[in-house]
Amino acid sequence: MSDQWCGYTGQILDVDLTSERIESIPLSLDIVENYLGGKGFGVKTIYEQVPTRCDPLGPENILVFATGPLTGTLAPTSGRMEVCTKSPATGYWLDSNCGGYFGPELKLAGYDALVIRGRADEPCLLVIEDEKVEIKPAAEIWGLDTLETHRWLKKKLDHDIRVACIGPAGEKLVLLANIISEQRAFGRGGAGAVMGSKNLKAISVKGNGGLVVAHSEDFMRLCRESFNEIYNSPDSGGGRPKYGTNAILSAMEESGLHPVRNFQKGVFSGADQINEDTISALFDRNRACFNCPIYCSKIASIKEGRYKGSYTEGPEYENTWAFGAHCDNSEIGAIVQAEYLCDLYGIDAISCGNVIGFLMECYEKSLLNETDTGFPFNFGSDEAIIKAVHFIGRKEGPGELWGQGVRRLSQHIPGSEKWAMHVKGLELPAYDPRGSTGISLAYATADRGGCHLRSWPIGAELLVTNERMDPFSTEFKAEYVKTEQDLFSVINSLGICLFATFEINLRQLTPMLFSVCGVESLALTENLLAVGERINNLTRLFNLREGLSYVEDTLPERFRLEPVSEGPLAGRTVDISQMLKEYYFLRGWDEYGRPTPKKLAKLGLVKEGKDV
Repeated sequence: MSDQWCGYTGQILDVDLTSERIESIPLSLDIVENYLGGKGFGVKTIYEQVPTRCDPLGPENILVFATGPLTGTLAPTSGRMEVCTKSPATGYWLDSNCGGYFGPELKLAGYDALVIRGRADEPCLLVIEDEKVEIKPAAEIWGLDTLETHRWLKKKLDHDIRVACIGPAGEKLVLLANIISEQRAFGRGGAGAVMGSKNLKAISVKGNGGLVVAHSEDFMRLCRESFNEIYNSPDSGGGRPKYGTNAILSAMEESGLHPVRNFQKGVFSGADQINEDTISALFDRNRACFNCPIYCSKIASIKEGRYKGSYTEGPEYENTWAFGAHCDNSEIGAIVQAEYLCDLYGIDAISCGNVIGFLMECYEKSLLNETDTGFPFNFGSDEAIIKAVHFIGRKEGPGELWGQGVRRLSQHIPGSEKWAMHVKGLELPAYDPRGSTGISLAYATADRGGCHLRSWPIGAELLVTNERMDPFSTEFKAEYVKTEQDLFSVINSLGICLFATFEINLRQLTPMLFSVCGVESLALTENLLAVGERINNLTRLFNLREGLSYVEDTLPERFRLEPVSEGPLAGRTVDISQMLKEYYFLRGWDEYGRPTPKKLAKLGLVKEGKDV
């Protein structure tokens, strides 16, 4: 293996399920230098090979599983990879990040990425063991939930395989469907429905190979330093290992950012019943992704009450909110059970909880009644939450409509559009943007829709101990969001976890990357940020050609016109208009949010002067 492929396998596995063609394609140096891997490889492939305005659930759409150069190495938190596709929920760009062990195993099998195209005539499995790749029938397990699917495959094939699969929701093309890998999720936006549309039930991977790094002594030194940074941090070495992702729960509640009753309120009466200490008392053991020292994942179970025996990997902060404060529900057992059911059916818990909270508000305001829903749908009803998850996961009864997400659902309920809480069709996560001008701009401009994982200014606005940004000021927020979006795209192309970057910055990651792959052009921090900027401009071009208009770079009406009624944010709304203008300017986009030929030429995406 030459130095240019250090950190990479140098091969892309390309599978056409229609023709059953299986091919290994060499990875190009252009990908390495200009896109790194992960999200970068995904967007280049999707932009060039997916036909304009194609049906996301049609055979022309492509599903890309892509690792990064650090995936599977000894770098901390190196278990991450991306799934990229055109989203059936939004019609726009979608990339979903997942940890665990599937990504490293794919790398050890000899592949930097897996590209899946076409559609099988019958339910199938893709079985990968090194260079041996087979498409096998899956009729026997079509209909099984994700847990049963994992068990069946490990028993039938090999206990040591790693699995990514869909549940009944993906099979039935529920637009909220995820791809599940050993209780980890490629979440948001419906990638599970894309996999289901291809009649692909599961992918199993077993790798027996290894990885080569260019400068091993430097790499090991940099890894030791990075592990020390993580261990010595109050966050990654303290709060997060203890509480998991719920480490921020009380801080969000006290600042008013923890949304209640479908973003109607900023004070949750049940906060004491669902705080991080209450949740941590449920933890039975810790669980970590490949080579991760943080151990943010927890296995939790309910020890008493009506939900005794319920368990889940979590509950995660976003899901605790989605089935908790968002639905005005303080029954922790129902939250654990709802998250478990989402993993079992293979549906996105954030979007599912959003749908339920939206329906509860429609019920509260008499736009729906019990005849419409089939059962009482009041805020605070844990029974309604569990029933609704079943309906959505099985695509049964009213769940057939509910599983299409709040944007489409609101179009069927006249008068409800103003409290359908989404951006570009993707439901919002657990932060009220009226309390953070930074997150408001991040939501509006995220390439996959309402998302906190493209930029998370809340950390700089509310959680840092010094040089904290004013959460209500608009000053410097456009620059912060733009820069962090570029950084996060780099991280999601390298194959490590965003949590690690709270302690390890790009100045540390740049020499680590160079020590792994030895590519001179990647030895400069500014070149890596240029990769992130290139990726974000290409996802923007993809969205524009799929019909995106700048008018969709906005927030739901509630945030713009409806002040918070109580709590720390009482009386606040949010206006992003000036920040958005600054953001477009900093991005090198015109007033309509379109990348200019000059900017694209600078990034090497087009020749200067060519029309976009």
